[in-house]
Amino acid sequence: MKNIAVVGAGIVGICCAYFLKKSGLSVTLIDREDPGTMTSFGHACSFADYANVPVNYPGLIWDIPKMLLKKDGPLAVDFFYIVKNLPWALSFLKNCKKEKVDEIASSLTNLLKHSQISYDEIFKEVNVQEYISHEENLYLFDSKKSLDDYEYANIIRKNNRVKVRNLKKEEVKQLEPNIADVYYAGQLFTGSRHTTNPLAISTKIYEKYLELGGIYIKQNVTNLIQKENSIEISLGNKNINFDKIIVSAGAWSNKIANMVGDKFPLDTERGYHILFETNEKLINRPVAWSESGFYLIQIHDGIRAAGTVEIAGINKSPNSKRIAMIERQSRKVLPQLGNVKSTWMGRRPTLPDSLPIIGKSKKNNNVIYAFGHQHIGWTLGAVTGKIIDSLSRDHIPNIDISAYSPSRF
Repeated sequence: MKNIAVVGAGIVGICCAYFLKKSGLSVTLIDREDPGTMTSFGHACSFADYANVPVNYPGLIWDIPKMLLKKDGPLAVDFFYIVKNLPWALSFLKNCKKEKVDEIASSLTNLLKHSQISYDEIFKEVNVQEYISHEENLYLFDSKKSLDDYEYANIIRKNNRVKVRNLKKEEVKQLEPNIADVYYAGQLFTGSRHTTNPLAISTKIYEKYLELGGIYIKQNVTNLIQKENSIEISLGNKNINFDKIIVSAGAWSNKIANMVGDKFPLDTERGYHILFETNEKLINRPVAWSESGFYLIQIHDGIRAAGTVEIAGINKSPNSKRIAMIERQSRKVLPQLGNVKSTWMGRRPTLPDSLPIIGKSKKNNNVIYAFGHQHIGWTLGAVTGKIIDSLSRDHIPNIDISAYSPSRF
């Protein structure tokens, strides 16, 4: 029986460990934190199988100045950090050409179209229905210009058969009567669903993994020793030998990859959330506010406002201005919001072509990578887990994964 280590216990790592264990392998899940408590905890709660529009898009380079000047806009950039990491930024911009964007969108769709059915395979055995809502996600535009600017995204979705329903203002009002009169129109993502408690879902899948005989070690990986047919992992004051390792450590994956001898242009999209108190049902579904790039979601313990993108690196402290902006815009959209209960910042692993790395290491076939999912790691957790299960058993996945190959860098 193969002995597999999965390094990183976010939703991607948890799903990898689950499917590997279901296949009868010996599996050890490793993380320095408790499972599902980092970036997988604080996101916008959507199973966003419609999210095939990459962050890269044609004309972005001309839009960046006005986006940065917009105080309440969806993007914030630390200028000095970008200058320091100029090669990454230039690579990102190279991927904004139309033909490249179309290619990226098609590759994202290739994964996303399998996302719901892959989770459903887990949910047949892991009862999480109380934490899932099928109220479809709503996107709001603050003006006709915002709607018109979104046309390229609409074309991408149409070309990749993503179903979207356009809504007039009065139709939005019928769906969400508590939203303030600050929007022009809306879009509904047909068939989308979301969770009201992401940590509960992560925990339930993790608990099922343990029930199947999986092992968890809460420890930091300090070193890898590559042997002819195995890999030895240093965990504190002890070393453990494994046949293969899966690297699913999100924004921290490069640390492990570097130990193997691989180097990837991995950076982070820092995202934020605010949790507001509420004693009543204010919204029925995730409501995205296009002006500032975040979602409002009614979850089990309040209303979460989550999203935006900040490029400032993995180590910089949270930006209080971004948190203040999200609160200000949230109250503009939903004035009934209560007091702030808590705030949070997470680090989404991102590569300059908006695609994840899924596949075997260039340096060592016993190392398999599963990271870089940007803001759709939650959505792609299960389908990535199924792919990793196939690769670990030296099977060919039923999905073409050539676009996500580590060898592209």
